[in-house]
Amino acid sequence: MSTQDPQHGPTAVLTAYATRFTFADLPAAAVEDAKMVVLDTLGALLLGSAPQYTASWLTGELARQAGGTPECTVIGRDFRTSCESAALANGTMGYAADIEGASVSRQHVPAVLVPVALAVGERERADGKAFLASLAVGYEICSRAGEACRTAHSYPHSFHPSAVFGYFGAAATAGHLLRLTQPQFANALGIAGSNASGLMTWVDDPTENSRPLVIGMAARGGVTAALLAQMGLGGPPAILDGGKYSIYDAYAGEMHLDRLTAGLGEVLWITQHYGYKRHPCCGDIHTGVDALLSIFDEHRITADDVAAIAHRVKADRAPVIDNNPLKSHCAQYIMAVAAVRRKIESGDILEDRRRADPRIRALSEHVRLIGDPAMDAWPAHAPAVVEVTTRDGRTLTARVDEAKGRRENPMTKAELEQKFMDLATTRISRSAAARLMEMVYGLDRVADVGEVAALLRVAPR
Repeated sequence: MSTQDPQHGPTAVLTAYATRFTFADLPAAAVEDAKMVVLDTLGALLLGSAPQYTASWLTGELARQAGGTPECTVIGRDFRTSCESAALANGTMGYAADIEGASVSRQHVPAVLVPVALAVGERERADGKAFLASLAVGYEICSRAGEACRTAHSYPHSFHPSAVFGYFGAAATAGHLLRLTQPQFANALGIAGSNASGLMTWVDDPTENSRPLVIGMAARGGVTAALLAQMGLGGPPAILDGGKYSIYDAYAGEMHLDRLTAGLGEVLWITQHYGYKRHPCCGDIHTGVDALLSIFDEHRITADDVAAIAHRVKADRAPVIDNNPLKSHCAQYIMAVAAVRRKIESGDILEDRRRADPRIRALSEHVRLIGDPAMDAWPAHAPAVVEVTTRDGRTLTARVDEAKGRRENPMTKAELEQKFMDLATTRISRSAAARLMEMVYGLDRVADVGEVAALLRVAPR
């Protein structure tokens, strides 16, 4: 028997909430949180728009070739395209450099939602208040959908939560900006859920192309779902309620429907994000990098002093960063780069430094990642214990529970602003980046989101 109730079930409750939600429902602190989420993501988008990020560039070229109504900006380019094509290209940029923060519920939420809000907001000539409210709605929907599927394992069925639940969030953000009615909103989520996909198999792709593409596909898919629902296309009206062939069967094997609506309207998910990234690589490696660099600083050693590195993480987190072909998710490679260069830069996931630097190549062969079941019960999300064995026989150890930038160990506002400027000025001038920052901080006074998009265009050099 189906457990779905299109009139009163959790999907109905969520979609009714989403259609009623306005900027006035955002507390002042949530508005400031949302603005910082936008600022950080725009910096990541600008960096990810560079031609070196192949997936971003090629999806942008696809948008150029496809043409369509020139209604939305492709970030880092000099043309506008259809809303769906812009969502695909810009969504792919969102995760291309692996430096965006403000994730929540195991998902790279802003990488999907900020490009969607920007594209649909520009198309609809929405104001900044509607833009911020749509982000909050998207966070609520995709986070709650993800939580209802949460298991004790990070990736129980090899799907990528950011891609699968990103469809729901993208449809919600787009639907809010399109002012969908409650039945239309339910249809949009149903259409999105019926087509949601995205496997973690990109961990075997050394090109790093399929990793961000699944985010772009989620962004475009959610926009398509919302536009079709607005036109009258139907979909499963209670997609989140369970029933036959549900998303819970497909993606988790567990169903916790109470999580869909628990505390709805009390605490906004956009204020519960994990924090921000300092390093352009998988977040599960950040604590290891921080621990390693703390050992180097405390004991005044260099990479030449190191014989071996043991990097311990939770057993559940190890597979996604253990010796994977793609550089951003290879702990052995990232830790070796950190040891030799004392930092991780964007180019480190674009080019394999092992080819050019024999010290990185040699040290990466002596980095051992250990998935330690004893750490699984630790309350921290992705703690690390790093042991450095020196050539003179010492064993130096450091433990980091929360990486710098995480909510529990936050970056300062000045540090976040500097991060934005560093990323943004890879593609736009310092004066343009400063204007963009000022506009983001004043988003609740912006009359047309197209003004923000205009600052993200880059003329060919």
